[in-house]
Amino acid sequence: MTKQRITANPGEWIITRRGDFVRIKDSETAIEENLTKIREHLKKPYRGLVRFHEKTSEQIVKERYDKVLEEVDFDYEKFHDWIYDEKNKERIEIIPRKMIFSGWEYEIDEVEYQRDINAVFNYVKGSRQKWRIKKETLVNEETGQIIYFNPQINGIIDDLRTNWDYLYNGDSVIIREPRECKPKGKHASTLIFLHGTYGAGSLNQLVEKIPGLKIIHPHSPTLQYDMWHGSSRAPGGQEKGWINITGDAWEIMENDVVPNNPSQVDYEKVDQSIHLDYPQLRRAMAYVNEIIEREIASGIPPEKIFISGYSQGGLLTLAMALTSQHKLGGFISLCGLLPRPDKLLKIAQDKNKNTPILIINNSHDRWVPLWTGQKTYEILKNKDYNVEFKTRPGLGHGWKDEDIVEFLEKCLTQKISISNQNKTKYWPWILGGTVIAILFLIIFTKIRAKKKKKKKR
Repeated sequence: MTKQRITANPGEWIITRRGDFVRIKDSETAIEENLTKIREHLKKPYRGLVRFHEKTSEQIVKERYDKVLEEVDFDYEKFHDWIYDEKNKERIEIIPRKMIFSGWEYEIDEVEYQRDINAVFNYVKGSRQKWRIKKETLVNEETGQIIYFNPQINGIIDDLRTNWDYLYNGDSVIIREPRECKPKGKHASTLIFLHGTYGAGSLNQLVEKIPGLKIIHPHSPTLQYDMWHGSSRAPGGQEKGWINITGDAWEIMENDVVPNNPSQVDYEKVDQSIHLDYPQLRRAMAYVNEIIEREIASGIPPEKIFISGYSQGGLLTLAMALTSQHKLGGFISLCGLLPRPDKLLKIAQDKNKNTPILIINNSHDRWVPLWTGQKTYEILKNKDYNVEFKTRPGLGHGWKDEDIVEFLEKCLTQKISISNQNKTKYWPWILGGTVIAILFLIIFTKIRAKKKKKKKR
């Protein structure tokens, strides 16, 4: 019976540290009302095209996890505690690794249990760049499904970690580790660059322009992507990206708003026409935080760590500017916008209120129009963030390297200047302390010399 339930929908089952199988009940399934409305609208043809058909199996599974994960603030350690909290027992279905009967503990049938384990991991191995190993857990970055390490599965996890034979159309199951571009000279600062949809964008060329700068290129998962841009690449496919976006940008720009004219934009209507996936955004933010922590642990001060992102990566960059627990060196959003302000502004931190934030959006961008960046600038400026807005007239969905180099050099120069000012500020005290110490040593030496002379007499 357990085998039938698990093998029918292996993506719905969590494996806990105790080895139990856990499933969030159907009653906990949640979906944002706005997303449902947008999907229904996209099912209606526009210029002869239907832009959304039906939810994928992964999206159905994801809706099972979203509500509960938001309850625990997307903290998977808290989630494990939530599972075994007595007050939540009616919200989950659990198939225990061990059963207690009349005070005695029994393990369930080993053959059947191993079949269930295999069913879940066959599902994992059939994935394409969706799973990330983090802190003794295996997490599906698209759906939120989690497998906690335990003695029954550790061997399989080790195999996944080291054996690249588990491939799906040429891509590994586990999301690859970040690609690093080594600095020219001694490593002094780090730029984390977050790519856009389809894995677009790179800043490797900056290594030659800024000595000591290391550039890290993290890899996003492969996700269902439901955003229509009027291009030949239709939505509804699996693409590299940080979050799923549902909507039709071209329909909005043509019918609902006046492109590049913020005074006539109906922002409320736009918000109701585009949906950005918040749980996937939070998982992406958690991953960027891990990279920041690793850089700090390697000896790079937080104020020498910068984050930049292109398109979707620009969205994630601005999310990090609001929520990072560390005061970083600066943030650069290239053709991005502030995602989910309804959620992020409620959890925003003050760490980077004074940290420089550069927003670049362009007049001829047909993917992320100019006014989205202008609106983002207004929101952050009104919240007293240290934000600057730039645009390149005539430029589309791209950027000029000199804008980034100028920003980074300015930030790094200011850091050096502040450091020197601090040294200058405290130098009189250091000098005065040194003089006092020398005088004390001279006096002490003379007193000891006099005492020795008295003893000789």
